[in-house]
Amino acid sequence: MADYKKPEPKFRNDMNTKKRIQEESYEVKEISEKLIKYKEKGLKELPADELIEIADKMGKELKESGLKTTQIRRFLDGVRRIDVQSERGRSFNPDLVILLKPKLAYATGRNESIKPLMKVLEPAITAGSKSYDDFKRLVALVEGIMAYHKFYGGKDS
Repeated sequence: MADYKKPEPKFRNDMNTKKRIQEESYEVKEISEKLIKYKEKGLKELPADELIEIADKMGKELKESGLKTTQIRRFLDGVRRIDVQSERGRSFNPDLVILLKPKLAYATGRNESIKPLMKVLEPAITAGSKSYDDFKRLVALVEGIMAYHKFYGGKDS
């Protein structure tokens, strides 16, 4: 009888990184709590300097967790598709923004290294669905996260 070999995990991070993702960093909790405050007000109330600070911290956090730039770009492409579908705000549909949540959950189910991004973007998606101006702030946040991720050395595919 052949020896049974345990299958490799879905992503290639070392065990310490996996444990770190599961424990959820203080930074991710802090950012998530900050964004929860904007769920009712909308993301347009988020000051630009705070948005940049969040994007910077998340870009670094996601790079350290092993998330690939491609995975952030896929989500950003979905966000931009909504912008095109809404004809740059002329026919904005908040439901399309809210429906980004299950897409993000599916991606997280396939790759656990996306979990910190999901924790932060869930309240941001809710806040970004209030109006087209709020949605544009969501786009800027995701673009910023991707930019800082790349800045900190995030790899493609």
